[in-house]
Amino acid sequence: MLNFKYVVFISTFFVFLFEGLVHYNIGKNGLTSFILPELSDLYKIVLILILFSFINAYISNILYKL
Repeated sequence: MLNFKYVVFISTFFVFLFEGLVHYNIGKNGLTSFILPELSDLYKIVLILILFSFINAYISNILYKL
């Protein structure tokens, strides 16, 4: 069974990756179509999501233990 903080990290990452891609498409084309960003933009999105997913998992783990 996965540790709580890993579950939080994984779920946060994938939920917010989808949300980030939707926001990207809203900004690019008003969500009239769904396209993946260029590789450099996708790397930026993924790196930011990894950072904030880690922070969220860490904070959630602390709060869960309280």
